Amino acid sequence: MIKKVLFCISMLFCLSVSTVFAGDKIPMTHMPAGSTHGGSTKSPVDLWCVDLTDNIITMSATPCDYTLRLYDEDGEIVYSVFVPAGTTQVILPTTLSGEFELRFETDTYYYHGFICILEIKCITLQSESE
Repeated sequence: MIKKVLFCISMLFCLSVSTVFAGDKIPMTHMPAGSTHGGSTKSPVDLWCVDLTDNIITMSATPCDYTLRLYDEDGEIVYSVFVPAGTTQVILPTTLSGEFELRFETDTYYYHGFICILEIKCITLQSESE
């Protein structure tokens, strides 16, 4: 019985490379360029949601060119990539793990949301009793 439980637990660790907390849908908030994530817009803007599954961000086709940036907890850019208009997927490096602010930026505004990616290593558990 213990062997079965340990096997199930070890398989659970092997099934996923990363996990996103607070669900797979990430609501993106519209912000004017130059503002911090604590600000707000003065006029209502359509809410934009993106999906994050493992290291793949999926969204409706982007209406314009963006720069996707991930900021760590210290506000440092840890990843940046150009996203041309019409893009529906962006693949993030599998080496990323931690809490990040996700931004799609232009010169005049950006959308942002927060993600937490947890890297899970595959481990094998063994029982001492056979």
